[in-house]
This record gives sequence, structure tokens and C-alpha cells, in this order.
Amino acid sequence: MIMRIGIAMSRDRPNWPVRRLIRVLDSRSCEAVTFRLKDISVHMDSERMQFLLPRRRPLEVNGLILRSIGGGSTDQITSRISVLEAMEFSGIRVFNSAYSHRRAKDKLATLVWLAHHGIPIPQTTVTERLAVAVASTKRYKDIVSKPLRGSQGQGIFRLDDPDLAFRIFKILQTANQTMLIQEFIETPGRDIRVFVVGNRVIGAMYRYAKPGAWKTNVSRGGKPEECPISKDLEKLAINASKAMQMDFAGIDILESKTGLVVSEVNSAPNWSGLQKAIGIDAAEEIIDHILRQLEA
Repeated sequence: MIMRIGIAMSRDRPNWPVRRLIRVLDSRSCEAVTFRLKDISVHMDSERMQFLLPRRRPLEVNGLILRSIGGGSTDQITSRISVLEAMEFSGIRVFNSAYSHRRAKDKLATLVWLAHHGIPIPQTTVTERLAVAVASTKRYKDIVSKPLRGSQGQGIFRLDDPDLAFRIFKILQTANQTMLIQEFIETPGRDIRVFVVGNRVIGAMYRYAKPGAWKTNVSRGGKPEECPISKDLEKLAINASKAMQMDFAGIDILESKTGLVVSEVNSAPNWSGLQKAIGIDAAEEIIDHILRQLEA
């Protein structure tokens, strides 16, 4: 019997990571079923739950790879998380699980879970109060302001001027945005992305910022290079993934003057930079891990 693996994505057409997953599934004699969560309908009673694709096609999969919940209103995002939870209740294994993915998409939730499990993180202030946000700029001297949700370095500012910080935080407050402020950590002009699959580090890369820039995201011109995996780096990345209850994750780590700190955890990381830097295709590792879990 052919194993059918669903892939929840945000677009009408598969992007590069999804295409890689599809190809690996095909090479493992599995069938990929791609869809958007916004297109799933649920019919339920006290005895069963039925998940339908457009044209009333039943979603029949053995497992589900969650690449994206998709954009939308608070109601839409909340309902999609509940649909994923319903899938889990009905016996569909979701990788990464609904609430692990949700926590990773929320930078505050990520920091809370990491701190709760003793994982080192940057000094952080989270507030809706303008005065507290400005005071944090004075306290940390040099800060990074981040949106609670977002990826690829979008919406992130570095500030060391309290007056400029006041103007930006005032705009965020007017837009009803929570302000997440972190100390800026001096690094060697790079950060480290560690890929963990099944509580095993499969590879790591440095991401070097462009000259004159400080953001290291590969999508913003950051240069990926192979990073040697020390025991401390491996232990920290695996512990962060475990703390977030991930099957696989991209762990972003900063080299501070006092040691390694985790800045973010990605539940659906892009691995094109890793593949370019060290030749490892994370899609193969992810699919093999999922198949082992489903066959166990």
C-alpha cells in the first residue's frame, strides 16, 4: 500500500522546499498530497471527523508535513490551528505538530519556551507600553526590535537612538502591535543556522552578513558557509529543538561574548543555503525521519 503524505503550504503552487520534498517522497515510492489549509473543510460529529479538499475530495493521508499555516485574520489562523489539532486527534501525525509550529511562528512564545527550559536567549523586553519600550532602548543601549510574527528578517530594526526608537515604537503602538525588544549582540558578523532532524544535527552553516549590513538571512544576501559542529553547538541546538517539541527545526544561534545564545527557532526552515554550503539535502533527512515515525 502506497504511503500518502500531505504537505500543507501557503501558495497555490509548491515552492522550492516543497518541490524537493515531493521529489524525495516520489523516490521513496510515496505519494505527495499538496494543499492549502485555507482550502480544507471539516465535517464532524461526536463519532468522527472528516476533512475535505475542494470538490469534496476527502483528505486521505498517513501523515502531514506542515510547511505553512498561511496568512489570514486571527479567526482564520486560529481555526487552521484547530483543524490541525483535529487531524492529530483523528490519527494523522503532523510534522511539526500544530502547537509546536504555532509556538515557533510566535517569537514571544518561542522565547518563553526556550527560557522555561533553560536555553540561553538574548535579554528581551516585551511590552505594549511605549514608555517601557523606550526605556529598554536606554537600558540595552543598542537594540533589535522584532515583530512577533515574521520571517526572513522582515520588519526587524536595529536602533541605538532613544529618540528614533520613540518614533518607531509610537507607530507600532498606534498600529496595535506588541513591541519585542532585544539587546543587540555583537557577533563576528555572522550567525549560525543549525538543522536538527529527529533530535540529530544533520548540518550547520554560518550566515555572513553582506558588507555594511547586519542581517544575515540568506534571502537578504547573507553568504552561507559550512560551520563545524562542536559538542556545545550540537547540544544547544538539540536541546532547543527538544524544548520546542520539534521533529525537525532550524535553530538560529548567536556567538555572544559570554557564549552561544539561541535567537530563533524555525519550524519550516528553508535549506537551500545549507545545501549550497555543505551539500546536504535536508529533504531526504526529513522524509526518512517521517517515514520511520509512521512505520514505527
